[in-house]
Amino acid sequence: MKISFKTKIIFGYIINLIVVLLLGVIYWSHVFQDAPHIWDWISLVLIVFSLGMLTVVYFIIRTQLKAKNEAEIKFLENRKLLQSIINNTSNPISVKKINGEYLLINKQYETLYKLKEENIKGKTDHDFLPKEIADRYRNTDLEAVKLGKEIQVEEILEQSDGPHTYLAVKFPLFDAANRVFAVGTIATDITERINSQKLLVAGNTFFNLSRDMLIISSNETFLKVNPATTKILGYSEEELLGKPFMSFVYAKDLDATLQEVAKLKSGATTANFENRYVCKDGSLKWLSWTAYPDPETGLLYAVARDVTAKKEVEESLKAADTFFNMSLDILVVASKNTFIKINPSLSKVLGYSDLELKSQSFTNYIFSEDLATTEKALEELQKGTPLVNFENRWVCKDGDIRWLSWTATIDTSTALLYAIARDITDQLKLEEEEQAALNDLYENEQKLNLILENVSDGVIVANTDKQVILANDTANELFGTEDDSKISANFSEHFELYFPDGKTIFPIQKLPMERALVGESTDDVDVVIYNPKLQQKKRVLLSGRPIFDKQNKVIAVVITIKDITRYRNLEEELKKTELKYRSLIGFRKDDESKESDEKNEDKATDKN
Repeated sequence: MKISFKTKIIFGYIINLIVVLLLGVIYWSHVFQDAPHIWDWISLVLIVFSLGMLTVVYFIIRTQLKAKNEAEIKFLENRKLLQSIINNTSNPISVKKINGEYLLINKQYETLYKLKEENIKGKTDHDFLPKEIADRYRNTDLEAVKLGKEIQVEEILEQSDGPHTYLAVKFPLFDAANRVFAVGTIATDITERINSQKLLVAGNTFFNLSRDMLIISSNETFLKVNPATTKILGYSEEELLGKPFMSFVYAKDLDATLQEVAKLKSGATTANFENRYVCKDGSLKWLSWTAYPDPETGLLYAVARDVTAKKEVEESLKAADTFFNMSLDILVVASKNTFIKINPSLSKVLGYSDLELKSQSFTNYIFSEDLATTEKALEELQKGTPLVNFENRWVCKDGDIRWLSWTATIDTSTALLYAIARDITDQLKLEEEEQAALNDLYENEQKLNLILENVSDGVIVANTDKQVILANDTANELFGTEDDSKISANFSEHFELYFPDGKTIFPIQKLPMERALVGESTDDVDVVIYNPKLQQKKRVLLSGRPIFDKQNKVIAVVITIKDITRYRNLEEELKKTELKYRSLIGFRKDDESKESDEKNEDKATDKN
């Protein structure tokens, strides 16, 4: 097993610490058996001091080791940065050891010599070039090492389009001890200098044709811009040149932009830095910048791409993802029978974690009796037929069964399924309970109608709005209609109401209907009702009962109407007959007076 250097240091520190402590304990036990001498105390102090120094040395080594690791990481980062920079330059670049072995090359060098960096390390020019050319390269490398400074040599290289002349700048590379350990070469193809004017025209053409913004600036102002810049920002070239570019940066991005400019001034390059610019029409454009400084001229060379549309898409996707996770409905993206993306609602309904749901086919969670219909629906969906309000049952982690209603579609280009589902278990239970209640209500209503139709008295049922919702045939006959809804609970709309004397008007607020609406029950209120349309008078007994809900609130009233007209007429006939026969057989005056008093009492009772 390989032990790291850090672990070795820790083990060494612990071992030395234990040794010093043991020495201290042994010394202590021997010295203090007798009276300690001053040198004994000094020795003990030196042991403690050694212990402290050992600890200090340990932490110093740890600190140096950490610094070394950070330096190595920084070195690797710088190496990657260097490789990235040299790979993006148009010059072939190489670095060789003094013995001629390659350390690194850039992309241009690979292209030029048709090599790969991973294949060339450790090899020399003699491994892939003709001996004459390899010797010449080797001699110029050694000359740069010998002189200890930069040299320039011309090297001719045969290429597919003919010979090219390169101006190679070769320079020694020094280590920390100021010793030459390698030779760097940067080659520039000077063949094109012959046609420099043409290249300048071509360069300007590309500069002007580029769809990206190409800009040359000082540390503060625009010096040259291409037409894409004016097109994207909306300003003319005159409005941009010579103006501080920070004046066009959106206020909220100023601090970040200033920090990036400070990095450029220090010599660092900028890659994919994004900020917003204010266009001439007041709109904002997101720009992605790649820039590098030229330390010799102090100029900044920058390329910017308009990424506003991309940013808007990213924001839209971010918002969509937020709504996806916030939705109370179940949202699912699936491929065949496997979940790819699900929102928290599905985990909440079924009780499984996101990982559990994605780790196996979702058909494993479908209730077995619904599996066949679900697979058939999925087959239709694969054919391009949308799935709308498809209901099936799913098995929860706790064994519970939940009904889900699905609406889904398929993206034929990716074969991905997009589905929305809603847990309708409680809704179905409510519908079942509601249907059962309706069935019970219908059954009870039929029973009630049967009872009411077999009652000789008139019965009406009205709600708190005084609308009659139920009446039997006797009540319909009394009110002269066959339609219950045409009966008004307000009797005054159908009849004139009187006390039993047939003359005194009966107050409406004393009717059983009005009293039942305020929760009061009444029995056998004697009333004379007169129907002006039929010129018909009847004497009835009215009774009222309120119906309460669970909160003890009146929700309806029941009124019974008992027609006693015939009985009252018979009573009158009997009284007349009685008086007739009494007059025939004779009776005393005091009896007559007593009978008169009884009649007066009856009248008083009737009024009450």
